Amino acid sequence: MLTPTKSSIFKNLDGFLQKLVDDNKIPGSIFLLYKEGKIVFLQKYGWQDIENKIPIEFDTTFRIYSMTKPIITVGLMKLFEEGKFKLDDPITKFLPEFKEMKVFVKEENNKIITEELERDITILDLFTHTSGLSYGFFEDDPIDKIYNERINYDILKSLSLEEVIKIFTDIPLRFQPGKYFKYSYSMDVLGRLIEVLSRQPLDVYLKEEVFQPLEMNDTAFYVPKDKLHRFSKIYLYSPEDQLQLLNTPNVIERFSKNYKFLSGGGGLVSTLKDYFNFASLFLSNGKFNDKQLLKQDTLNLITRNYIKDNRTVVDFALSKQVVEVLNLHAYGFGLGIRVLVQEGSTPTKNDEHGWGGIAHTYYWVDPQNEVIGLLMTQVLAHEITASVFSSMQLTKLVYEGLEH
Repeated sequence: MLTPTKSSIFKNLDGFLQKLVDDNKIPGSIFLLYKEGKIVFLQKYGWQDIENKIPIEFDTTFRIYSMTKPIITVGLMKLFEEGKFKLDDPITKFLPEFKEMKVFVKEENNKIITEELERDITILDLFTHTSGLSYGFFEDDPIDKIYNERINYDILKSLSLEEVIKIFTDIPLRFQPGKYFKYSYSMDVLGRLIEVLSRQPLDVYLKEEVFQPLEMNDTAFYVPKDKLHRFSKIYLYSPEDQLQLLNTPNVIERFSKNYKFLSGGGGLVSTLKDYFNFASLFLSNGKFNDKQLLKQDTLNLITRNYIKDNRTVVDFALSKQVVEVLNLHAYGFGLGIRVLVQEGSTPTKNDEHGWGGIAHTYYWVDPQNEVIGLLMTQVLAHEITASVFSSMQLTKLVYEGLEH
């Protein structure tokens, strides 16, 4: 049971979070701060449902979107410890459908010109978003256009993960593997790898190997009927920059009717307590309640920087716009997570790591300071929210309080 706690040293942090709700920047939020073995700040603000005046609660369930990715990392690295794969293994060793992939060269007269692969995509390429796969974020990108045409939630809801992966392999890679960083469906491919290596559906494997050992009782690919009353509404900004309810099937039915596609890149729902249990692994040598989930050596592999010459993502990004959106200027990339490599650019210490979701759920682990920060809210990323969260205002206030 989580108990609210705060002190006068965090009054600026508390005021900042309350003002976000008062100014209608976000519908509501929960923020947890953990330092050296105890929770030093925990408060909730605002609503999980503005229209019906339902307050946000500590057990409110959130769409965590891309915060699914670190969970896939931990699940897959358990199989790594069992000797099921190596990071430099080609993905074709386990998913032969990737053997015939082509690579984009240019678009000419509305036709895509491709070339042969110079080398296979490795599992490490997939972990670090250097595989050449895409996400379809940019309509002016020829390959992203194809992703947008071939992949949407009306299609995905009736397809298995195996079937979706085959769609990816029919689309040319945006670049030769390892050449650039491009945020992509790579972690969904690794979700499929979990299924192949474990011989279990992804949801079953994660429940047995990650969620149950970590007592993540509310984390899943959908919300059961008896828990729907705790499922937060989700909001976005209108063209007039006003918060409004998002009420489309891909944010409601996708998470309440158990779509067939199990997205390792963004498909999970979770709660504050559950995700805190998960994040705490990285400050407890891979243990939870004396159960060893991962070895410390494996955690070290997850949290090291794999960008060449220990550089930042910005040096390798195909699109600088993505670096801006994901706030990766000072960060390299580990296995499914960002890793700080330029200390002084943020209030945190080198090797701080974490990730966020498109609805502004966000966490970080700062091992040198023994800190975990965890924010839960439900508003789709927008220039207004990016100006709040990407500017490090939240983390600055956290560390100002911790310095007192």
